[in-house]
Amino acid sequence: MRIGLISDIHSNIYGLKSVLARLKGTELILCSGDITGYYPFVNEVFEELKNYNVMLVKGNHDAHLCGDKIDDLRPIEPISLAYTQKHITNANLDIIRNAPLEQRIEINGIKVAMFHASPWNKLEEYIYPDYTGFDRFKEIDADAVILGHTHYPMVKKIKGRLVINPGSCGQPRDYDPRASFAILDTSTRNVNIERVQYDVEKVCAAVKELGFDSKLADILKRRR
Repeated sequence: MRIGLISDIHSNIYGLKSVLARLKGTELILCSGDITGYYPFVNEVFEELKNYNVMLVKGNHDAHLCGDKIDDLRPIEPISLAYTQKHITNANLDIIRNAPLEQRIEINGIKVAMFHASPWNKLEEYIYPDYTGFDRFKEIDADAVILGHTHYPMVKKIKGRLVINPGSCGQPRDYDPRASFAILDTSTRNVNIERVQYDVEKVCAAVKELGFDSKLADILKRRR
């Protein structure tokens, strides 16, 4: 079985659509949070997720939008936050309000656990590729642990366990502007991180038109 893994959409419909088009044919798609935040296509991304029956968890931006107190939230650009609060439908707000902080499923004998940030701090801990505490994942009752939050793609093998971050399909931060996602093959236990081009300029044009912080456009174009 092939499972599509996505994360950190941040209301970027163009990035999301490009990734979902590549994931057609996968039997299941999991999203490790942050559907909302930053970009203006808030309701459009929810419609796409519904069309693909995506299973998701709540991210820190989603929790903040629902009124939860997030200690380690980087400042959200206030104009884009106000725009999201004004335009999100009640039905879509209910989706993230009711989204769990973790998902646990078993597929073809593989136990999968999904969190936005980490198993220990589900909304606010950053597990980057250079994290020094990967041995902690030996405690987790799962064969594959799916994370998000950092916007950096990552695959680590820890004592037979896979720790996977598919990167961001809405705001990559690893200086590759292409949308990032992953595919997990439960038969082989192989994971591929993949990238796909999308129309970054359309997102940037919307940021400019709506008067959002220009940094939200700049970050989408960053290259090494």
